Amino acid sequence: MKLSSGEVQTGKVLAIAALSVAGICGVAACGTAVQASSQPRPPSVAPMDSASMARDIARIAMGNDGPTALNNGGGRATLAYCDPATVSGPLHVSISVSASCGISYSDGSVWRQIVTVTFDGHGRPVADRADLGTELLQPTGG
Repeated sequence: MKLSSGEVQTGKVLAIAALSVAGICGVAACGTAVQASSQPRPPSVAPMDSASMARDIARIAMGNDGPTALNNGGGRATLAYCDPATVSGPLHVSISVSASCGISYSDGSVWRQIVTVTFDGHGRPVADRADLGTELLQPTGG
């Protein structure tokens, strides 16, 4: 199977983005980055630790498990890692919870942003938002 130059370029960008996200968030990122999926995960019991909550926030930021994916104006979130050490608030989901995340967008840009997710009283995400953040990698095209 021969890959087109566009596919190779996309693969390189995603690899660079993943390494950048891991670098900004620490060594723990190696096994916990979350990629976008077309299959939503069924609602689960409230996370019991900050690592679980960070993974859930990353999934939600990409449009899995609730609200639509975060959008930076040039693309949708495609890969995210949220640092468990930065999860704010109690670890129950009837409130808003935030975490510092490294997010790769479909335009090739990579950002460090604070993502906040608001949950309803049943633990379902109802809204997500991100601050302006810091751009770590600029978009690849254009």
